[in-house]
Amino acid sequence: MSQRKKMNKVISLLGPTASGKTDFAILLSKVFDLEIISVDSVMIYKEFNIGSAKPDSKILTKFPHRMVNILEPYEKYSVAKFYDNLIENINDIHLNNKIPILVGGSMMYFKTFFSGGLSDLEKVPNNIKNLVGDMVEKKGLKYSYNFLNEIDQVSAKKIHFNDKYRITRMLEIYFSNNNKPSEILQKCAENVQCFRNLNLSIIPNDRSLLHKSIEKRMNFMLNGGLLDEVSHIKKKYEKLSLPAMSTIGYKQAAQYLNGELDLESMKSKILSSTRQLAKRQITWLRHLDYTTVYTSMDYDNIESRVRYFLNEQQ
Repeated sequence: MSQRKKMNKVISLLGPTASGKTDFAILLSKVFDLEIISVDSVMIYKEFNIGSAKPDSKILTKFPHRMVNILEPYEKYSVAKFYDNLIENINDIHLNNKIPILVGGSMMYFKTFFSGGLSDLEKVPNNIKNLVGDMVEKKGLKYSYNFLNEIDQVSAKKIHFNDKYRITRMLEIYFSNNNKPSEILQKCAENVQCFRNLNLSIIPNDRSLLHKSIEKRMNFMLNGGLLDEVSHIKKKYEKLSLPAMSTIGYKQAAQYLNGELDLESMKSKILSSTRQLAKRQITWLRHLDYTTVYTSMDYDNIESRVRYFLNEQQ
């Protein structure tokens, strides 16, 4: 494959939890010599292995995943920092004349990448949040929308006058950057245009099969030593706050070990929370623009689509 054809291409493989994304990514990396970048908010942490469904050391040795095991359990990590690290890794892979495949279920991370680093806009100072909050609450939504329309008609036209969240968001962007939100967002969108993206979403066509897969994976984690892993981490970092310990699986396991839940209640809460997460992920994926949706059984079609994409001229 020529360097010209490869330049700046990025493949993203998205899907709900327990849908088989990692297996797909490994298969595709075998066929096309892709480099895998993990897009997972828990796999980034060392020692959080079983509950995050992190590939084991043998798989990671044979098929390296970038952005796995990059943080100590007690380190904080922001969406903005993720975006910076992701772009660094993508550029490094391109410099080696290879193609990255992003795989994971952390939709906020993917959203940030697709929007060109909008995470930077989330750093709104508290005084700006208070200013906008007071405007919306005291002067009303109608006044706030009209204010937005006066400073930026382009943004206002895209928002319903009763959409409190988006009106607030646009005003925060305006006061934080002293510029029209539409212009700020356009610059962010342009940032991502330096990549040619192929976005593939795996959405199982049978929800009951996904639920069975979720339960199977939970049992696999428990049989594989999840409780021992959580117990070890809790003891080792007893006096430290661990961000990943509040995630699904780890949170319930810790509650069980603390005597707050019995075994069956722990399992039930893990299952219900994971199913709710999968539902939110699927809803987000169905509304995602510029993506091709496949069922988890469509490997041949996905392979064909990837091959076509990689062979396309710039």
